[in-house]
Amino acid sequence: MMKSNPKMNFDDLPFEEQEWLDDYLDGTILPDDFAAFQNRLHESPELRAIARRYLAIDDSLRQGIEFDSNAAAAAAATPWLKLEDAPMEDVKVVRFPKLMPIAAAATIAFLLGSAAMMVFRPGETIATVDGQSAEGFAVVEQLFDAEWPNSDSQFREGDTIGAEVFRLASGTAEIQFFSGAMMTVEGPAEISLKSAWEAACIEGSVRMNVPPAARGFKLQAPSTEIIDLGTEFGLEVRNGKGHVEVFDGEIAIRHHGATEQQLVTKGNALGLSPDGPGGPSPIGSVEFPDARMFDSQAKEQQQSDFAHWQAHRDSLAKDERLIAYYTFDRVADDSLIPDLKIPRNTELDGAVVMAEPVDGRWPGMKSALEFRRPSARVRVNIPGDFSAFTFATWVRIDSLDRKYNALFMGDSYETGEPHWQIRDDGALMLSVMVDNSKPNPGALNDAGLHRVYFSPPIWEMSMSGQWMHVASVYDPVARAVSHYVNGKQISTQEIVDKFFINTLRIGNAEIGNWGLPFREDPWFAIRNLNGRMDEIAIFDAALDENEIAILFKNSRSDR
Repeated sequence: MMKSNPKMNFDDLPFEEQEWLDDYLDGTILPDDFAAFQNRLHESPELRAIARRYLAIDDSLRQGIEFDSNAAAAAAATPWLKLEDAPMEDVKVVRFPKLMPIAAAATIAFLLGSAAMMVFRPGETIATVDGQSAEGFAVVEQLFDAEWPNSDSQFREGDTIGAEVFRLASGTAEIQFFSGAMMTVEGPAEISLKSAWEAACIEGSVRMNVPPAARGFKLQAPSTEIIDLGTEFGLEVRNGKGHVEVFDGEIAIRHHGATEQQLVTKGNALGLSPDGPGGPSPIGSVEFPDARMFDSQAKEQQQSDFAHWQAHRDSLAKDERLIAYYTFDRVADDSLIPDLKIPRNTELDGAVVMAEPVDGRWPGMKSALEFRRPSARVRVNIPGDFSAFTFATWVRIDSLDRKYNALFMGDSYETGEPHWQIRDDGALMLSVMVDNSKPNPGALNDAGLHRVYFSPPIWEMSMSGQWMHVASVYDPVARAVSHYVNGKQISTQEIVDKFFINTLRIGNAEIGNWGLPFREDPWFAIRNLNGRMDEIAIFDAALDENEIAILFKNSRSDR
């Protein structure tokens, strides 16, 4: 389970604690100050949590991570930045000043909850910051006609997987191990994933492509261990019996209980028995899944799904309840994205500012916009009064490195205007300003009277780079705010009388950022979405659960 980040930030620390931490990082902390710092770490969980995050930023920057100038400045000024921005290989969270006694260094490591001397095999790193971890050693690269044995074992393209059993009822899946090895699995299959360097085929047919960098990858079979020597081979296991065939290079086979290895070279096959060594087996007697054929089929499926989405897009554009609809496909003027609602109103077209065109959910067929720069945004002006809001978008989050990460934000946040965003713990947030002339109880620094409606966390680091459909509904008639992910409702909350408003507005607003924050603190003001957006639809209506599910189904890229 993910844990919320502490509410305190570096700037909230007493001045002397800020100095201790800065001097500690510089290696210039004096012995007396270090003793006081150590004692305070022991006493204060808030200081320990902030120190862990601050050390992670410092280590990331010292490893030479590339940022653009704006991002580098923001990172230096924002101690809430998370370790997701750093490469996951050989992460070291804690560094120690010069000449620090070993016992003192060990104490600091213990207090910060970090194993500074931990050694990982490449592809097996697990980094943890503030309770969040990036676990796993392989990723589901592609799926084709995949069917699952039950709802608890379903996977999507881009899912990170770790030590678990991968079960496929039918269809084909490509699994990319972080060691570099690629496994193509054809169902029905049951594969036990052990590490970035080892797996076991319990049942099914797999094809392994192991580049030189992953040489030594082990695949277990009945009473047999297959050690890849940099090659391509296939393995089928049915009812406890196996057949292994080498397409290129060579493999070493070691039967359980045996001390010697048996080499099998290109163009040869071997039968595997649960009782001991098998014998030669005829070449070509098994049809193994072929990633090249899979790629061709996947492209055909993508083209079919894209054509289905285009028909859905054209139909959706005619929905009379639409306020605006943007798909981020560029037109002749690259500074504008058209509002596709029919009838067309060019006054609702969006102005692109520093957001970059990139591949969308159908690479090579459709574009998206990336908002990774702090200045990136799409400016819109949407006049009028509205009776309800439904916001729906396809978004790919790379990291949540801001406290608040914008999806769609009204500029001035005046009465009736919405703010739709994602918090750094992965929770969706939707709020509408109820009355900007009244103070907000318990939060006098806020812009006015409003309430934020949160979902449970919908995102964690292992989902980085995955496309997902998110929607939020503000329904004054039903007095409810609901959040949806991939077509399913995940939360709903009541709008109580104190926070009720039924005349809604937008006006000047931004997609992927916030134009006029009323406080200058960097943690509050910087809200650009670190990721991509493929399309966004805004309705003057409260879409119900069935309509959201249909919207998701008809627009998904992996039907």
